Amino acid sequence: GRKPGSPARFDMALMSNGHCEIYMETVGVRVAQVRVIFTLPRQFGTYSRALAYIEWFTPSRELDPFSGLHQVSRSTR
Repeated sequence: GRKPGSPARFDMALMSNGHCEIYMETVGVRVAQVRVIFTLPRQFGTYSRALAYIEWFTPSRELDPFSGLHQVSRSTR
C-alpha cells in the first residue's frame, strides 16, 4: 500500500566524491540535495537497496565576504 502524503522536505547532504581535490576545507566532499529516496518496482528485477535521486551543487571555491560562508550553486552538469 501507499503511505499518506506529507509536506515536501529537501535535505542537504555532504557527499564523498572519492577524489583528493581540496575545497570547502574538506577533502573530497561536495554538497548535494536529496530529492527522493525510492525503491524500484518489481518489474525492473530485484534490487534490495534503496536508491536516491540527488541534485549536485558546484564545488565551493570562495567565501562570501559578508557571511564568511562557502558559496555554492546548483550544478548544471
